[in-house]
Amino acid sequence: ERKEFTLAYQPIVRLEDRSIAGFEALLRWEHPRRGPIPPSDFIPVAESCSLIVQLGLFAMQRAAEDLATWQKQIGDVSLFVSVNLSSRQLIRRDLVSDVRSIVARSSIRPRCFRLELTESLVMDNPEQSAHVLAKLKQLGIGLSLDDFGTGYSSLSYLTRFPFDTIKIDRSFVDDTSPKRAVLIKSMVNMAHELGLSVVVEGIADEGSALELRQMGCEYVQSYLFGAPVAADQALRTLKDQYPLAQA
Repeated sequence: ERKEFTLAYQPIVRLEDRSIAGFEALLRWEHPRRGPIPPSDFIPVAESCSLIVQLGLFAMQRAAEDLATWQKQIGDVSLFVSVNLSSRQLIRRDLVSDVRSIVARSSIRPRCFRLELTESLVMDNPEQSAHVLAKLKQLGIGLSLDDFGTGYSSLSYLTRFPFDTIKIDRSFVDDTSPKRAVLIKSMVNMAHELGLSVVVEGIADEGSALELRQMGCEYVQSYLFGAPVAADQALRTLKDQYPLAQA
């Protein structure tokens, strides 16, 4: 009601040419007295009092609207926006119709809109998750599995659920053991064999970026490639990247 919630957008970058493929929308709360309150503080509270559904709806609507604005400004270029989904949203019967309405109202292509879910979220209620994700997939939107490799050890969900992208957690990139490269390359190869694209999070240096590109990883998301920014700053960055599209 007081409009203290906003979205920040962190670029998801193609390793091949360093261009922006899309953005992850991140919820931010700027409190008038306490200043910025981190999501790790307010998201659990929102979930415990059921306000997470309204917050999640706000995030999806705003992200779709901002994407539509960017596309009008820069022309018909390949760009997506990704929004995180909470457990309460996933089990709601209205989720599919909400997403359908948001995509239609904003006049964006369904494939330009993605939802991100964690392993633990999906496996908390696998039957319900499979049902809802199948319906979301039918709408044509993208589904991304976040924090891949940090939760359940079973890989069966990669065949049971219709994901098209996995996001490899930064803990694998930060690992200093000699088997680190073998593990990451195995995950990338497995994903590609299953028809999934790969985003690696938390890359801190150019050496790691080069190594990941040589492994065949398509996308990266980290402060090295761009910090989360407001929608207007994201648009300025896109205009710099796509000057010809505006001509």
